[in-house]
Amino acid sequence: MSRLFSSVAASALAVSLLAVSTLAAAPALAGNHYIAGRIIDRNGDPIDQAVVTLKPKDPDKPDINVQLVTDREGRFLVDYLRDAEGERTKLAKRVEYEIEIYKPGFHTRETDFYYKKGELQVETLMMTEDTIVVHDDDADLDPDAYETSTHSAGANYEGQ
Repeated sequence: MSRLFSSVAASALAVSLLAVSTLAAAPALAGNHYIAGRIIDRNGDPIDQAVVTLKPKDPDKPDINVQLVTDREGRFLVDYLRDAEGERTKLAKRVEYEIEIYKPGFHTRETDFYYKKGELQVETLMMTEDTIVVHDDDADLDPDAYETSTHSAGANYEGQ
């Protein structure tokens, strides 16, 4: 019985170590050609679950792109694109790409960069929050300023 428990414990430990090493080596799993980056807000905090769209700036290839979502640390990694049929296609070398980042509550951010080949770490991209502009209304909101009642002639909430 203890031999079975030791075998199960050893297997669980091996699987845990494999999972940790896989997460730590994410760029290594992407191969030798990828584009990676990080999205932050103006306070330097990561923006998770932002939608990142990467596409070549080539007007002859409007249907080639990929969309993904940033992780908890605001990171993304792209090692392929998708064509119009949804099939994977390799990152084109020596091409100018465009990244568009969208997250509700933030202004959409777009930036262009040149990808030669290999591994490219895009500069950290900062997004700014949407702002709501509140304008002061010149209307007098003091109820004592009005002589007539503003409620209906029917029963009110006090049961009258």
